Amino acid sequence: MAKSTVKPLKHLLYFFKDLKQTGAIAPSSKFLAEDLVAQLRKEVSTEACPPLRILEVGPGTGPLTKQILKYLRPEDKLDVVEIHKKFYQIVKSQYRRPNLQVHHADILQFQPDYKYDFIFSSLPYENMPEEISQEIWKKKLSLCSSDACISYFKYVKFRNFKSDFEEEIVKKYGQDKKIVLRNLPPAKVYTLEINSGEQRSISLGNTHVA
Repeated sequence: MAKSTVKPLKHLLYFFKDLKQTGAIAPSSKFLAEDLVAQLRKEVSTEACPPLRILEVGPGTGPLTKQILKYLRPEDKLDVVEIHKKFYQIVKSQYRRPNLQVHHADILQFQPDYKYDFIFSSLPYENMPEEISQEIWKKKLSLCSSDACISYFKYVKFRNFKSDFEEEIVKKYGQDKKIVLRNLPPAKVYTLEINSGEQRSISLGNTHVA
């Protein structure tokens, strides 16, 4: 598998060029990526694990994609959705698998024919208007299978939650939180277990997500 040719300096240029689409001053570290896929690694290690459908949203230059691919079995399927054209081109050219598909698309417009067992994201929620962040979270929840896992991170430099909607989701479904210091900047990894069979709902004003 090819090594990334995108250096932190080039990533920094993308950051200043398009602040809304690029969330960090450097690509996520391998340590952060390893913690993000911890639940996936545990799941595929069991003999009874069925084929999985996995979604990654906002891969950037692909450090998390690389970690996911380490545990992607031939019977699994990985969809990667990236809105930033340059990052899409980087990920598509670097990572090639028969069961991997990279999409140049806005996640809000992405319409797959199936639900996902794992959803990973490296989206810059803190740089987004709250209403956009809320719509993305609603979209991710709508793409979850009956027993799905959502894994994502937030930078320690920001307050815990910019969006009340996101905070309520984490309170309802959060199973684990870990601080990763070996990243620039340090980050918090959140693991959420979405069990649609529990009849739990999240509400915010006139918005309800079951």
